[in-house]
Amino acid sequence: MRKLLTLLFVICSFVSATAQPPMEAPAELKSLAWMVGTWEGKMSMDIEGMKMESKTTMKCAMEGMFLRQDFIMEAEGMKMTEVGYLGWDAEKKKYSMYTFASWAPTPRIEWGEIKGNDFVSISEPWASGMPEKTVSRATLKKVSDGEVSFLLEFKMGDKWTKVGTGTFKKKA
Repeated sequence: MRKLLTLLFVICSFVSATAQPPMEAPAELKSLAWMVGTWEGKMSMDIEGMKMESKTTMKCAMEGMFLRQDFIMEAEGMKMTEVGYLGWDAEKKKYSMYTFASWAPTPRIEWGEIKGNDFVSISEPWASGMPEKTVSRATLKKVSDGEVSFLLEFKMGDKWTKVGTGTFKKKA
């Protein structure tokens, strides 16, 4: 009897798995397929007078219903990494992204949209390890199929302040 129940469970699981269509990324996420690949460049940062330049690599790959983004930033002997999963929130009609940074205790949650050739995302207030929560706006602009520019801003009071810029070229 136990073998019969096990066999029945296996058959039901197989039928259930094969009866459903494969989950694929929504069209909104597929529109960002141009990001897939490895991008390299330099970023100049200026956060409240602390200036640095970093060598940055951004790797993007489709993973099921998400676009995975891996960032590696190397500056002044430090290596900082971020892993983000970008998806489409059909209910809110916005892109959503959860990013985990090696230097922050909590993930950054961002909401994004496409504006012309720009992908713009704004974070929720984020406990990034700084004394106060940070709200950031990141703009990734497609310059060409092989080049993007990046702008990072922090909200300071009611104003957006530029804290980082960079240009990345597609390597693969």
